[in-house]
Amino acid sequence: MKHGISISDMAKLHGLTRQTLLYYDKIGLFKPENVDDKGYRYYSWRQIPVLREICFLKATGIPLKDIIGHFQNRTAHKELILLDNQKIVIEEEIGRLQRLRQALDMRIQTYRTADEAIRMHQDEPFLMNLPSRQVLYREYLKPVHKENLHRTLMELWKNVTPELGLPAGRFGTMILQEYARTDHPIDGAGSCFFLPDWEQRRPEAITLPAGEYACLFSYHMPYDMTAMQQLLQWMDGQGLELTGHVVDICLLDTTFYTTADSVDFCLLQAPVYHRNK
Repeated sequence: MKHGISISDMAKLHGLTRQTLLYYDKIGLFKPENVDDKGYRYYSWRQIPVLREICFLKATGIPLKDIIGHFQNRTAHKELILLDNQKIVIEEEIGRLQRLRQALDMRIQTYRTADEAIRMHQDEPFLMNLPSRQVLYREYLKPVHKENLHRTLMELWKNVTPELGLPAGRFGTMILQEYARTDHPIDGAGSCFFLPDWEQRRPEAITLPAGEYACLFSYHMPYDMTAMQQLLQWMDGQGLELTGHVVDICLLDTTFYTTADSVDFCLLQAPVYHRNK
């Protein structure tokens, strides 16, 4: 090559586009060694290791402006610092993506549960063994209606995993044990947010203990206690005693429906023990 390596060949050699090398030239990151009278750019073989290193640094996520500054006075020690700092950035991003995956897993499991329940027409109470879980809880704003339900839940979301920047993987209502069998079970009830693994150490979290739960799928709004009363009556007939707070998990909210009077598809879970045991 009389004049050196053409811009197209240099780009192809490094898996780049011609436009990328033109941009690198424009910002002063990587300039051709020669430009002929017609404006054609040519690079030397000596420049290949430089562009190779630029490609590596860019692939790790280091911003181009930092690469430009680095090459102005590049030493092994300075590159070590640059790479160590970028490793920290990557590890933080890996952590964020792992948290995001857990949030997705929770939402996927929620929708899978709803899909299976609807297809199997599950509308009768049943028993299920569940693991220990932790939730954050906030009592509903009064009066209890749709608007205040949304406001209460968003207050919870706003204070949970702010570094992740996304809402809950699973949420619902908590009906407190001390009110569940009263004439006003909605008293003390509030929004709850199921904590993912990385948030399990929050001191304000409420633990839902592992054990046997009486469960019921139902279409209703969180402040409608009809389904819970049905579940409690079934428990009485089965000789089951309520041992803790009842959670009403929202499986499908009204975003899945088209009319203003649509209701959520929910799963009630009440911890129990058998009186005759």
